[in-house]
Amino acid sequence: MLRFGTLFALTLLLAAPHAQAKDVSIQQAAYNNALQKMEKVEAEYKANAQTVAETEKLIEKKKAQLIEEQKKAELSKRNYLEAKDKLERAQAALDKAWKD
Repeated sequence: MLRFGTLFALTLLLAAPHAQAKDVSIQQAAYNNALQKMEKVEAEYKANAQTVAETEKLIEKKKAQLIEEQKKAELSKRNYLEAKDKLERAQAALDKAWKD
Protein backbone atom coordinates (compact mmCIF):
# COMPACT_ATOMS: atom_id res chain seq x y z
CA MET A 1 0.00 0.00 0.00
CA LEU A 2 2.86 2.35 0.70
CA ARG A 3 4.12 1.71 -2.75
CA PHE A 4 0.80 2.74 -4.26
CA GLY A 5 0.82 6.00 -2.29
CA THR A 6 4.38 6.70 -3.38
CA LEU A 7 3.51 5.91 -6.98
CA PHE A 8 0.43 8.17 -6.76
CA ALA A 9 2.42 11.02 -5.24
CA LEU A 10 5.12 10.61 -7.89
CA THR A 11 2.46 10.70 -10.62
CA LEU A 12 1.01 13.90 -9.18
CA LEU A 13 4.44 15.51 -9.04
CA LEU A 14 5.18 14.61 -12.62
CA ALA A 15 1.74 15.73 -13.82
CA ALA A 16 1.86 19.05 -11.93
CA PRO A 17 4.50 20.70 -14.16
CA HIS A 18 2.56 19.59 -17.21
CA ALA A 19 -0.62 21.13 -15.78
CA GLN A 20 1.29 24.31 -14.91
CA ALA A 21 2.79 24.44 -18.38
CA LYS A 22 -0.66 24.03 -19.87
CA ASP A 23 -2.01 26.85 -17.69
CA VAL A 24 0.90 29.09 -18.67
CA SER A 25 0.36 28.26 -22.32
CA ILE A 26 -3.33 29.15 -22.08
CA GLN A 27 -2.52 32.36 -20.24
CA GLN A 28 0.13 33.23 -22.83
CA ALA A 29 -2.35 32.68 -25.65
CA ALA A 30 -4.94 34.83 -23.87
CA TYR A 31 -2.34 37.56 -23.36
CA ASN A 32 -1.30 37.44 -27.03
CA ASN A 33 -4.94 37.65 -28.14
CA ALA A 34 -5.57 40.60 -25.83
CA LEU A 35 -2.38 42.30 -27.05
CA GLN A 36 -3.35 41.88 -30.70
CA LYS A 37 -6.83 43.25 -30.02
CA MET A 38 -5.39 46.20 -28.09
CA GLU A 39 -2.96 46.97 -30.92
CA LYS A 40 -5.78 46.82 -33.46
CA VAL A 41 -8.09 49.13 -31.51
CA GLU A 42 -5.18 51.45 -30.68
CA ALA A 43 -4.40 51.81 -34.38
CA GLU A 44 -8.09 52.47 -35.08
CA TYR A 45 -8.21 55.04 -32.28
CA LYS A 46 -5.11 56.84 -33.59
CA ALA A 47 -6.50 56.89 -37.12
CA ASN A 48 -9.84 58.26 -35.92
CA ALA A 49 -8.13 60.85 -33.72
CA GLN A 50 -6.04 61.95 -36.72
CA THR A 51 -9.17 62.25 -38.84
CA VAL A 52 -10.82 64.35 -36.15
CA ALA A 53 -7.78 66.64 -35.94
CA GLU A 54 -7.72 67.08 -39.71
CA THR A 55 -11.45 67.79 -39.79
CA GLU A 56 -11.10 70.35 -37.00
CA LYS A 57 -8.35 72.11 -38.98
CA LEU A 58 -10.56 72.10 -42.07
CA ILE A 59 -13.46 73.53 -40.09
CA GLU A 60 -11.28 76.35 -38.76
CA LYS A 61 -10.07 77.09 -42.28
CA LYS A 62 -13.64 77.07 -43.59
CA LYS A 63 -14.76 79.37 -40.74
CA ALA A 64 -12.10 81.90 -41.76
CA GLN A 65 -13.17 81.53 -45.39
CA LEU A 66 -16.81 82.04 -44.38
CA ILE A 67 -15.96 85.26 -42.55
CA GLU A 68 -14.17 86.61 -45.64
CA GLU A 69 -17.05 85.62 -47.92
CA GLN A 70 -19.55 87.26 -45.54
CA LYS A 71 -17.50 90.49 -45.67
CA LYS A 72 -17.48 90.37 -49.48
CA ALA A 73 -21.22 89.68 -49.56
CA GLU A 74 -21.91 92.62 -47.23
CA LEU A 75 -19.79 94.93 -49.40
CA SER A 76 -21.57 93.69 -52.53
CA LYS A 77 -24.93 94.30 -50.87
CA ARG A 78 -23.98 97.87 -49.96
CA ASN A 79 -22.74 98.47 -53.52
CA TYR A 80 -25.96 97.02 -54.92
CA LEU A 81 -28.16 99.15 -52.68
CA GLU A 82 -26.19 102.30 -53.59
CA ALA A 83 -26.43 101.51 -57.30
CA LYS A 84 -30.14 100.78 -56.98
CA ASP A 85 -30.69 104.07 -55.14
CA LYS A 86 -28.76 105.99 -57.83
CA LEU A 87 -30.79 104.27 -60.54
CA GLU A 88 -34.05 105.16 -58.82
CA ARG A 89 -32.94 108.80 -58.44
CA ALA A 90 -31.85 108.92 -62.10
CA GLN A 91 -35.18 107.37 -63.14
CA ALA A 92 -37.07 109.94 -61.08
CA ALA A 93 -35.01 112.77 -62.63
CA LEU A 94 -35.65 111.37 -66.13
CA ASP A 95 -39.37 111.01 -65.45
CA LYS A 96 -39.44 114.61 -64.19
CA ALA A 97 -37.55 115.83 -67.26
CA TRP A 98 -40.06 114.16 -69.57
CA LYS A 99 -42.97 115.71 -67.71
CA ASP A 100 -41.51 119.20 -67.75
